[in-house]
Amino acid sequence: MKSIIALSAMAGLVSVALTAPSRLHLRSGNTQEVNVMIQQIKSTSETDIAVVSQDTSEIIGYSCSSTLNSGAFADLPITADIDENGAGTLTVGSTTYKVHEDRDTSGGIACARIFNDGESFLDCAVPVPSSLNLSPLGDQETTCFNSGAIPGLQSAYKSMLAQQGPPEPANLTRRDLSLSRPVLDERQCGIWSASSQVVGDGNPHQNYYLKQLSENINCGAADSCSVGQTESVSYTIGWTASATAEEWLTGGFAVSASWTTGNTYSCNGGSGDTICVWYNTAHTAYTCENGEFNACTGFSGDGDNFVMYSPNSNNVGGGYYCVVGTCRSQGEGYWNYDGPAGGPQD
Repeated sequence: MKSIIALSAMAGLVSVALTAPSRLHLRSGNTQEVNVMIQQIKSTSETDIAVVSQDTSEIIGYSCSSTLNSGAFADLPITADIDENGAGTLTVGSTTYKVHEDRDTSGGIACARIFNDGESFLDCAVPVPSSLNLSPLGDQETTCFNSGAIPGLQSAYKSMLAQQGPPEPANLTRRDLSLSRPVLDERQCGIWSASSQVVGDGNPHQNYYLKQLSENINCGAADSCSVGQTESVSYTIGWTASATAEEWLTGGFAVSASWTTGNTYSCNGGSGDTICVWYNTAHTAYTCENGEFNACTGFSGDGDNFVMYSPNSNNVGGGYYCVVGTCRSQGEGYWNYDGPAGGPQD
């Protein structure tokens, strides 16, 4: 169920990124395009395939394998013959396409894929007959991932396509706390100092900052190529907040004030592929409040909350990944706010 909800939510974004310019390339007025999305968990070989309507962003086909041959696709089966990183071929009915970003190279589809050491995600804009019944499946209670490993790269892909920016600034109304300070406190306990404090348990959530470390490398006519340390830059990612915090807080979570990405990862591609290295810095987001602190009376908040985002210690929940076919430019970064509730987690 979790995978289906996530795929449904991202379908509209995929159609904007891959399909809007590609409608000019449809082979005839007798075809329409859908997005075929495939997730794979490498350690368990668990796979799912979903077909999403570009017009309604609804799922119209779903299968827990590399083949979809039911419902609307009973007479037009879709089969993926791909490796663990999503490279290979996609067969729709009797037509076999190469998984590739370029339509001339692929034979008529446009694909993007991302992968890391644990999983891969593939998305292809694929033409199907206009007569195909694209009725939505509706709510599905099926998940194809029962081993406990839940794929997460599709969420990163969604954020890259949406180009999600930094946290929205909180609208804080600062009040003059000095008006409410007891005179006795100031005389006996010394000065008040600006301070910040976590509100309650902080309502923690996992969020992610995604950044392209490398230059874009195109394999050209070579059978294969790679991008790695020579073409990459290491970045230091610091904590941030939706308002100006009086101080940085751990909030009681296993977080740090900053994290350095490194640049030691390599990604491989095939002929004509455009490849690049990205990094996911996992953050814990928690709710805080500014105010003032006195040794005798403790913290007095100003009444307005904001969210602090701090990198997880040892980047728990983050890491490197490879992008093929939808690279941006070196140094570009986007936020992904779709992580689970709670503190740092693998």
